[in-house]
Amino acid sequence: EYFLYTIEGTETIPHGWAKRLPSFNADAVPVENLYKYEEERYGEQVLRFLSFKNDKDHKLGDTPIPGGSMEVYRLADKAGHLSYEGQSEFKYIPVDEDVELNLGPVLNVVVEPKLMDFKTGSFMFDRDGNISGWDETRTFKIEVKNTREVGVKVEIQRNFGTQYWSLEKAGESGEYEKVDMDTAKFTLALKPRSKTEFQYVLTTRHGQRTEQE
Repeated sequence: EYFLYTIEGTETIPHGWAKRLPSFNADAVPVENLYKYEEERYGEQVLRFLSFKNDKDHKLGDTPIPGGSMEVYRLADKAGHLSYEGQSEFKYIPVDEDVELNLGPVLNVVVEPKLMDFKTGSFMFDRDGNISGWDETRTFKIEVKNTREVGVKVEIQRNFGTQYWSLEKAGESGEYEKVDMDTAKFTLALKPRSKTEFQYVLTTRHGQRTEQE
């Protein structure tokens, strides 16, 4: 796919120099902030993502957006001073395409999972009396804190390392969904300067127990 971009106006560039030129301006583009926690991918930090779509509803969509780097700032006060929020590299964005920018780790949203209990059970034995199958049950408590002055949406992804699992939850965890055969995702909405916690009980089956539903 090829697209010819036209930059309006004129510009004088001295011989041997280089200069960046704006290709377009867009005001009041609605975006969604999303905070993600996934220990296996991001470590113990929460990462902030900014998402929007290159379409008319987002004050865009006239042309594809060329790939590059985007810096994000927010108004810090009534005087119009800006506060740097992060930067993300992105690829060419066709019209009507969704984009999600990774702005990096944050300190004002915190997710702390804690293992509260672990036990085994439902043992199966072979003809020689050796254990051939069993269940492992873990109870986790997840604490989530939002120290920002605005509400936030947080996604917490938990990877179990096996497709043979079941989960029971308790507390203000919002809903969870099964992302794939070994992953569940919790979605929470936190008010400004608030915290919440929830627990879930994860049961995984091993050995011959995987053959039973």
